[in-house]
Amino acid sequence: MRPLRQALAAVAIGLPAVLHAPVALAQGTEINRIEQGVDTLLDRIDAIRDQLRGRGSGVLGLMGYNMTPDGSANSLTVNRSTVSAEEGASTLTLSQFGFGFTWSESFPLFTEFYGGYARYDPRAVFTGLGTRRTPLRWNNVAATLGVGYDIRIGEYLWLRPIFNVAGGYAASDASLAASFVQYRTDRDIAALTDQHVNVLGLGGSLMLAYYDYQPRRDIDVELRYTHLELQTVGDTIRAARGRSTAQTLGVWARYRWPTGLEAFGRPVRWVLDGTASYYFGDQAEVTGFRWAVKAGGGIEIDVGRYEVGAVGLYLSRLRLVARYFYGDGGVTGTSVGIGMSF
Repeated sequence: MRPLRQALAAVAIGLPAVLHAPVALAQGTEINRIEQGVDTLLDRIDAIRDQLRGRGSGVLGLMGYNMTPDGSANSLTVNRSTVSAEEGASTLTLSQFGFGFTWSESFPLFTEFYGGYARYDPRAVFTGLGTRRTPLRWNNVAATLGVGYDIRIGEYLWLRPIFNVAGGYAASDASLAASFVQYRTDRDIAALTDQHVNVLGLGGSLMLAYYDYQPRRDIDVELRYTHLELQTVGDTIRAARGRSTAQTLGVWARYRWPTGLEAFGRPVRWVLDGTASYYFGDQAEVTGFRWAVKAGGGIEIDVGRYEVGAVGLYLSRLRLVARYFYGDGGVTGTSVGIGMSF
């Protein structure tokens, strides 16, 4: 860009020297306007290039948020205009569900699985250029698998190292529609179906867990640090290729005690739970908040006597919990979730 600016400036300076004096002043003014217009155009091109580069890191940042396991997984809709000065920023929907369990005391292998989803307009969320007139959006789908081992270090205390592998796929509404058309008609619309992003993530977590279960109350506390390295792979579109780091430190706690009522021949319990998370990685740049807190409560019903389940996993408790969300920058929200214990 700099050589182009210099060349245009040189032409603009040289022109008055070969023109007659009476016309020089008017043409000099015109040349100054041309120079200013060229500078504005070049600055605009630089800004657009920066914005396009930001889309790749933005997709990866959202993937990092959805791939990081959360003990109180839920669905969250954020209006970016409430957490930044970007005029016209559209809403950003983030959802996650998942589970984790230890196979048995004699075989303390821990397994977890989490799935995440995000929906957004990348032009508005990643560049700040405002929403589109068309309703098309992008969709992220992510999944994380974790395998760990419980190391007992106290009567109620466990140390749990976990290895995590994650994968994600992002595509626009138009790309998904074109893929469906290709499936039904066997006609390839490459200009649309090729517009997608493939992401692979590898990393791990270290968890310190405290579980104290007694007839009068149950206490669960988990302190967890998760680190994932993400990279685009395969036939990802060029504008979105790159790497990203997702780092999260969080604490999750739950307290349960009997209500004095019974259902299905078992006691009904009150439930209080909450999480606090801090995002060290690239997730914060995209979501608009660096830390978040969720707190809520509900009821829990014990259905263990009916032995609902299969392959050695049987449902023991069912929970209905409502939560309040508060994040950095004044982001707020509410959610209602269903939890299950096996």
